[in-house]
Amino acid sequence: MTHLMKFLTKVRLPLLLFCILIFPLFLGPYVSPFIKSVLYSISLSMKAILLFILPFIIFSFIFYSLMNFKTGVLKFVFALIIMIFISNSAAIYTGFTVGSLALPKLSMPTYIPAHPDTALAALWHLELPKLIPNQIALLLGFCVGLFFSFRRNKLAEKTAKSLHHAATFFLKKIFTPLLPLFILGFVFKLEHDNILETALQTYRPVALIVIGTQLSYIIFLYLMVSKFSLQKFWGYIKNVLPATITGLSTLSSAATMPILILCTEKNLKDPEVAEIIIPATINTHTIGSALGVTILTLATLLAFGKPLPDLAGFLEFGFFYALAKFAVAAVPGGAIIVVTPLLETYFHFSSEMIGLITAIYMLFDPFGTATNVTGNGFFTIAFSKLFKFNFNHDSDTTPLPQKE
Repeated sequence: MTHLMKFLTKVRLPLLLFCILIFPLFLGPYVSPFIKSVLYSISLSMKAILLFILPFIIFSFIFYSLMNFKTGVLKFVFALIIMIFISNSAAIYTGFTVGSLALPKLSMPTYIPAHPDTALAALWHLELPKLIPNQIALLLGFCVGLFFSFRRNKLAEKTAKSLHHAATFFLKKIFTPLLPLFILGFVFKLEHDNILETALQTYRPVALIVIGTQLSYIIFLYLMVSKFSLQKFWGYIKNVLPATITGLSTLSSAATMPILILCTEKNLKDPEVAEIIIPATINTHTIGSALGVTILTLATLLAFGKPLPDLAGFLEFGFFYALAKFAVAAVPGGAIIVVTPLLETYFHFSSEMIGLITAIYMLFDPFGTATNVTGNGFFTIAFSKLFKFNFNHDSDTTPLPQKE
């Protein structure tokens, strides 16, 4: 019974979100339009508050993330940041390539827009000023964090920690508990406008593409780092598998970090490397969500009858999405929360599209988290092959990495 309760506690949010998607589908016709409008208005108000605070959240998480690179070796810090950015970018553009090739071949229905007279309308609209564009907050946090990671300052470290604490408190204690309510209003809007059933039919085959791509990508990365030696490949996978399973069940890369360090140490010549790399990459190097969010973005565009972007139209979004990875919060759905303004800016996502992709992403999140965790194990092995570390076991000083 105890194990069952622990399991239900871990999966209750995805289960609740699944019920939120299904409940309006079957019981929506029995809910009054007034109640639906109230819920839709609440969702829109929550979205307005989130978008108002989001630049602060983005800045604080990037600032704190880059300040967390504790080593004082500039080349090492710079190389680590660049490699995280390149790896995330490769996953994003792989997701775009797979989605662009595979999704149009599916028999995917598109919705028929509701007539303005019958479409569900909000009872009120909360208007908040946009103090700073999210892209500016993204770049500003990156520049400030990078500067102070090179030139350590106690006041800057204290400020970064305080800002991170405030942003984390908002997301974990306020927004995440209210996430089901945030999504429910948008789902009722989709149901009332006769979009929900079509959208769910669209995402059913997309799940196979997302999970299949994540699995294939991880297999390729480990084959590559093992130089296509099946014996080494199987050794790496066997060692990291407990962390993968833990990530799948906990839905949290951060919660998986201790077991991931222990598992990855078995794949390294110098086990201490895992203790340096993994804490710095656990929430910034997230190739599972990079693949998943990108494919779901394209699927959502098709579900709502919008054309897919070409590579030129996707490049700028991919660049800022890779930067935004440094601002992802360690909360359920953190990746989709940060990417929301980019989806609105570059692909003109509506509130209903945001609500739907958030709910669908949360259902896919166990597989994305497992891919993130396993991908961090790969990243540590790959980085250790590019840098050699001289460990002084008799000293408390930070180990010095040297490029080979």
